[in-house]
Amino acid sequence: MSKKTKELLDNLNKITEKPRNRFEGKPTIPDTNRMWKSAHESGITPLPKSYEPIKWNKEVDTDGTVEYWTPFDRVYGGIGLNAQRIIQKDGTTYEGKLYKKRRLIKSKSMLGEEKNFYSTCTVTADGRWFDNGGFPIDPPKQEDQQEEEEKAEIGFAKRELTEEEKAEQAKWKTRAESDMLKKLK
Repeated sequence: MSKKTKELLDNLNKITEKPRNRFEGKPTIPDTNRMWKSAHESGITPLPKSYEPIKWNKEVDTDGTVEYWTPFDRVYGGIGLNAQRIIQKDGTTYEGKLYKKRRLIKSKSMLGEEKNFYSTCTVTADGRWFDNGGFPIDPPKQEDQQEEEEKAEIGFAKRELTEEEKAEQAKWKTRAESDMLKKLK
């Protein structure tokens, strides 16, 4: 490709570029997207293996207490169609598709009874998994995951009409049409 052709193509790219919105601010990380080192080490909400090695940010309170935190991806939103969104660890919003899946959770009660239940999860198109609290998790084993079933619409049950009921409805329909035609004359 000649130098002049390359220069023309570069100028064409500049024409089609969207201008940067000068009013749009730099993305910020919400406080709810911060994993505190004390919570991570306690094991209550551990981060998945994909976050390792973890880079901790130091924060000093006004009273001199030192805490460490790291940003993480989190799911926010409701139960409506396309109501969920992901705020990523850099503060931007995830633009890809979100899927619903469920995973099998096996638990033991204090009496030793084994109880299994399904927990709803959100999965991104690039393979990141989130629990029903919006926190990132390691992907479950293949046998523990299932596609979320589409729920049937809630409505009234309709039963089939008998021949007698169909004849009765037809009679009333013709009667209503004839009354309407009489009013027109």
